[in-house]
Amino acid sequence: MLRTFNNSRRKIAFIGASFKFVHQCVRDMIIAPALSNTDQFENTDIFLYDLDQSSLQLEHDIIKRMAKENGSAITVTMSKSREDALKDADYVVVSVLIGGMDVAEEEDNICQEFGIRHTVGDTIGPMCTARCLRMVPLLLDIAYDMEKFCPKAPMLSVTNPMTVLTNAVNQHTKINCIGICHGTESQVKQIAKVYNVDRNDVCVDCVGVNHLGFITRVEVNGQTLEMETLVEKMGETLQKGYVDPATGVIDNSNWAYDFFKLTKYLPNNGDHHFVEFFPWFLSKGSFKDGKSILGIDEKLHDPDARRKRRQWFYDTVAGWAYAPESQKVPDMHQYSNENIVDIISGLENRGVINASELHLNMTNGGAVPNLPHNANLELTCHITPRGMMPIQFDPLPPLLLGILTPLIAINELTMKAAVEKDKQAFMEALILDPLLQEFHTIEKLADKLWAVNEKHWTPVK
Repeated sequence: MLRTFNNSRRKIAFIGASFKFVHQCVRDMIIAPALSNTDQFENTDIFLYDLDQSSLQLEHDIIKRMAKENGSAITVTMSKSREDALKDADYVVVSVLIGGMDVAEEEDNICQEFGIRHTVGDTIGPMCTARCLRMVPLLLDIAYDMEKFCPKAPMLSVTNPMTVLTNAVNQHTKINCIGICHGTESQVKQIAKVYNVDRNDVCVDCVGVNHLGFITRVEVNGQTLEMETLVEKMGETLQKGYVDPATGVIDNSNWAYDFFKLTKYLPNNGDHHFVEFFPWFLSKGSFKDGKSILGIDEKLHDPDARRKRRQWFYDTVAGWAYAPESQKVPDMHQYSNENIVDIISGLENRGVINASELHLNMTNGGAVPNLPHNANLELTCHITPRGMMPIQFDPLPPLLLGILTPLIAINELTMKAAVEKDKQAFMEALILDPLLQEFHTIEKLADKLWAVNEKHWTPVK
């Protein structure tokens, strides 16, 4: 048991003050009493640390305002150092990025020189493999500091590339790292909406890797659904998609839905993630005059669109934080998909507030018997004082096994490349990459991406 629920103050360190994420987690803590009839998060002290002072100040100010407006005893402090934030923390939430959008744009330009296109680039593809070279050492560095200053605290990571980073911390440090992604949770809420039930009335079994999980079973109000029925019910919702509020770009699930119709396995994310894991959707032959003939919109990946999204989030949160006192922070009833509160509640033996199960990134450990024991998978699990307890899956069918096995190999090679600075492993990961267009360009591609990241390596202690 990591920490039992008691009246002493709970310290949560946020390494990385993301203005798209941190205040949502704290909002969940503030409204948790209304959901569970307890004051279970009122004894929480939030410590923020970020090198970006504008983000740090903004998140501090919006959290302080939310707590004051809602009469919450939650406190927030801006830490002057990572050590100060981590010291004696009960939980550490990590949301970080080295190099920002400028380095990502440089990597993207290199990939496009070799005919390689991405729609996201944070989970699969040469951009992701390259990002791991600079991100894995940073996560390990944070974990080594945790070993010194808060050795019993789990690392709750929302940082991408999640599969490789979570696996690296769990394989190479003494810290227990839990990878948290809201993709499956968002899909579960879609199912609940279609069936007009509460989210807690829906249970699913999901197995895969981050951003490519497959929902293999769905239960609504205790009744297991026929997947053929779900195909019919979900069609309109999946094809309609989600409109990005900052750019107006639609992230729909047309191809993911076609996969669902064909296989009866429901992908847990929309097309922007789904299409990157397969070789057909972003190949040279699927583009004419620079545009996708398959209707795949790359605008969300466009650097200018990403900067626009970032500024939109910043301006929105700043508008809340610094509005006149008469204007209250909106959406204080809105529970997020982030699951931080649910995980902490489960680890402290108080049950999960928002769902009977969660979908988290963890070491397989035999939960999926025909995948490697030490592979990092995104699995349906329960949270208990003993940690994450994944449900036991039957052996995967050949289709899912065939999709996931090479992805696991890519992730293992990528982790080896990042931890050991092993360029051969980096090239081998690129060989297996579904977005690679030409085998004979691998060495040149690897050289250029490697050179970009050498400038951003964190010295590992």
